[in-house]
Order: sequence, then C-alpha cells, then structure tokens
Amino acid sequence: MSKVVEFLLNISYLVFASWVYLIFIHGRHELINDDLFWSNKIIFEEKVPGNQRIDNNSDSVCVIIPARNEEKTIKKTLDSIKNQNYKNINVIVVDDHSSDKTSEIVKMFKKSFKKVELITGKDLPSGWVGKTWALKQGVDAANKKKFDYYLFLDSDISLSQDLLNNVICFIKTQNYIMISLMAKLNCDTFWEKLLIPPFIFFFQKMYPFNLVNKKTSSFAAAAGGFIFCKASVFNNDNLYNKIKNKLIDDCNIAKLLKQTGNIWLGLTKKVESGRSYNDLKSIWRMVSRTAFEQLKHSFLLLFICVLGLALIYLTPIFILVLSIFLKFDKEFFHLFFLNFSSFGMMLIIIMPTLNFYKVEKVFALALPLSATLYICMTVTSALNYKLLNGNIWKGRKY
Repeated sequence: MSKVVEFLLNISYLVFASWVYLIFIHGRHELINDDLFWSNKIIFEEKVPGNQRIDNNSDSVCVIIPARNEEKTIKKTLDSIKNQNYKNINVIVVDDHSSDKTSEIVKMFKKSFKKVELITGKDLPSGWVGKTWALKQGVDAANKKKFDYYLFLDSDISLSQDLLNNVICFIKTQNYIMISLMAKLNCDTFWEKLLIPPFIFFFQKMYPFNLVNKKTSSFAAAAGGFIFCKASVFNNDNLYNKIKNKLIDDCNIAKLLKQTGNIWLGLTKKVESGRSYNDLKSIWRMVSRTAFEQLKHSFLLLFICVLGLALIYLTPIFILVLSIFLKFDKEFFHLFFLNFSSFGMMLIIIMPTLNFYKVEKVFALALPLSATLYICMTVTSALNYKLLNGNIWKGRKY
C-alpha cells in the first residue's frame, strides 16, 4: 500500500466516523429518547395541538419590532398581528433611522389599529449594534406600561392567526420563560433552495434543539425573528444593555434568559419570513455579517471551522473521484465504500430539512457545493473584519 493511499484511507475512516457521530449521536443526551438533531421533529405545532388555547385575553403582550428600511415587508407583519385571535396586544415599532417609507407606513397603519406605537430611534451610541439598540429602546418604552409578555419580532415576519394564543398556552403550561420559533424562510429561487435548507441544518447542528431545550444543558440559542418571553425578566434590568455590542443578539439574549429559567426553541410553519433572497449576493451578505462573530473573532477557530467543513463535506466527493484513477484492489474498495457511505449519510441527513421546506430532493446532491459556499462566506466575514474593519449591514459597519 502506498503512503498516499494509506493517507487517504486514514482520512476516509475519520470522515466516516464523523458522519456516524453526526447521524446517531450529536445533540443527544439520551440516545433512546432524544430526537436526532437533523430529523426536524422539534416542531411547535406538534407540541401544542391547535385546539389548545387560552379562553380569555387576560395576559397582556407587547410586540416589539425593530425596523430599518422595511417598507416592503412591515405592513404584512403588522397585518398578521392585527389579525390574531388573541386581542390583548400592543405593538411598539422602533424606527431605526429608516431612509425609506417605513415610518409613513406604520403611521398609516396606526389609523386602523390604534394599539401601534411608533418610536423614532435615537442616534446610535458608540459601542452599540443597531438592532440591539433599537430593541433596548423598545423594552425601555414597554417597561413603562407593564406587560406580561414581550414578543421580539422582526419586521419581515408574518404570524398565523392563532399563533399567539398557542404560544401563551405553551409558555404557561410548560413553565418556560422564553419560546423562540425559527421562522420558515423563503425557498423559491435557485439560491434559496441551494443555501437556505443547509443554513437551517447548520444552525441545528451548531445549536441542537434537544440541548437548547434541556434544563440541564448549557446550550442556549434563539431565532431572532420570533422571541416570546416573560416581561418580568426585563423589569429590573434591560438585558440588552449586557449584549449591546453583539451582532448575534438572539443567541446572546437566549444565554442570559436561560440563566434565569427554562427556554424552548423549535421549528414552525406558523411563522413565515417575507424576505426574499433572489441572488447569491444577498445571502452572502446575510451570512458574512455575523459568521466571524460566531467564531468569537478567532482565526484559530476559523481555521478549525474551515478544516472541519472541508473534511466532512468535501472529502468524500474528492476521494470518490480520485479513486477512479486507482487500480481495483482491496484498498480501492475500502476507499470507495467508506466515502460512498459518507456521501450517502450526507444525503440522508439533509433530507428532512429539504422536505420541511418542500425543496426538490435533488438539492441534497449539492450539499458539498452549499458547504463550499458557506466556507467562502465565513472566510469573507473574517477578511472583512480584519482588512476592512468590519462587515457592512444596512448601511452600518460592524
């Protein structure tokens, strides 16, 4: 056996073992009882039957929406709030220096829905991130009026009519302090189909929902589009003061909330994003904005991340192609079996997410390409941070 073939075999065994771990073990404390992290079985509407609801409107909810140049989506968001069958709702929209018609649309909407309050955001202080600063101002305004619950909602999100009723029922009966639902993102264009399901899959791999939802686990995460929590946790201290410089506001606020009580994160089809990603550039900007912060601005972690993604997602294809040029002996069949099996597990693991998003199964074959693009986005995020002093998002550099 040549040293090259021996090296390829060792790499293949490592990658195969990694895929076995990801398929069967990752994200599970109890191998028998816990769902597989990639199975997409932690879905809100399956935990709360549609007929389980609150019969009265005694609990007050304040929906806090940070908005910066959201004229295309914010009316649909406000409509979905107005149409909720749970009626004890107030809305605070914090206009974060929009240069479009966002504030005019909110003012017009207020004529038909008096429970909407528009706050003109103050200038961004040094050391703060724009969205976090807007959320902080929203909480400060809401704290003056004393609500039972806060819903932090992105301005491109639409809710099903019975959602808030179901969420209040769930948070009260299960004694959580936070419920976060991952909005169903658009998956219509080619680039969305190629990159959005892997984005959701990678998020679940990084933050296994089983572990996030366990009281005994230190894992904490949230999906920033929809975070519903007890207002009491903000009464004495506005928690956004503690994460003022964090681009990843959702997961950082979840960490603080989990220190005071139980949290729950899951998928849903009752919360939908109205934002479209029609080209690669728009997804690239969205991911590169926070990717390097996710790695704590560490080039060592960047190297480990890139190496790990390349090994797990690219090596099987590379060695399968390379094995064509090897002679048909025992080593060839070892290489072929290991890498074909790894690639097969790769297809299996992404399939539930493709099904959830109703994306054609053929896109499973493109997971190595998707991983390659995400590697490039992550490296871009690091280079922008190092060479350009930050990544630009909505006209601001962070």
